Amino acid sequence: MSKAIPFDIRFVPAGTGSAVWDDPHVDQLIHRFMPHDRDHGPMLGVLHMGATRPTPGVLRNLVVTVGEDVKAGRYGNCFSLFISSEDEDTRSVIGDVAASRNVALFVCSSFDDLDDAEPAGVLTARDRETLNLVSEAGGTATALSLAEQVSIGKTAAGNRLASLHRKGYLQRVVQPHPAGDLFVDPRSVRVP
Repeated sequence: MSKAIPFDIRFVPAGTGSAVWDDPHVDQLIHRFMPHDRDHGPMLGVLHMGATRPTPGVLRNLVVTVGEDVKAGRYGNCFSLFISSEDEDTRSVIGDVAASRNVALFVCSSFDDLDDAEPAGVLTARDRETLNLVSEAGGTATALSLAEQVSIGKTAAGNRLASLHRKGYLQRVVQPHPAGDLFVDPRSVRVP
């Protein structure tokens, strides 16, 4: 269902090869590619590091500075950040830093296969369960559809979805009543 919702995808290529990436102003590179206003439709930002090996300072700038900008809404309320790295240890460190700073982002090994991305940051067991349920439902859910899927009240289902939206793991597409807002798992968006 998310295929019918137009998503703008912003790619930020970090480099090629396995060179060490040591840029003290990496956050400025990211800002050049990201939206400069907060009023836009659903959007994904995908930082593709490939095989580059970022220094600790670069990772801190990426996750903390850019992640906190996303959390604060600098790129709008309909924005999700993905960081792609071929290196498993780099992905692990990104996840650890995101959790320690309570920023929501997704890490993956390939920029063109976002559905394999793992959420990084602080998620409760209930959050993970809800995110998995939305993913299993094709990447989209309304409060009513989630309530029916897990046999809970519509308000409880809506609260679970809204919580994941506030944390930055789901995007919310406003729909008229009685359909109810649509919540989209950004990992379900197909990269052209």
